[in-house]
Amino acid sequence: MNDHMDGGEEAKFAEAGDRRRIDAPFSSLLREIAIRMRPAGDGRLAELGLSAQQGQMLRYIHMFQEQGIIQNDLAKRFDRTNASITSMLQGLEKKGYVKRIVPEGNERKKMVYVTDKAEALMSEFDRIFFDTERQITAGMTDEEAETLRRLLEKVRDNF
Repeated sequence: MNDHMDGGEEAKFAEAGDRRRIDAPFSSLLREIAIRMRPAGDGRLAELGLSAQQGQMLRYIHMFQEQGIIQNDLAKRFDRTNASITSMLQGLEKKGYVKRIVPEGNERKKMVYVTDKAEALMSEFDRIFFDTERQITAGMTDEEAETLRRLLEKVRDNF
């Protein structure tokens, strides 16, 4: 049943026994999930002086450790400006987690690598991220989890 709300906004109502509830908009659900997920991995990362995004970035850089990765690729992957990535990398560099190397003859192409200090944390990062993934899909079948992944990828690709 559709009722009109103040301001011309329309809300869906769903019957739930004797109660009615307003279905939450997708954007609200996604925001609420993100807020609830944050503490899951942030505690241990915070002890290391890292944010979840910095942890994800270190993990991503580590995946390309053999060939190195350039800052521009990080900006694209994390949907950030080059200035934002530069700032984040400077912070990680000061903490001793990454090193940036400028190849000879190519001043504009800075290659980024994790240091031994960050390398030592990779198995713990994997555990933190695995635990978060497990919590996200708790109570789901493998098929439901895969469906959720496909649907979230579609949502992401809409932007």
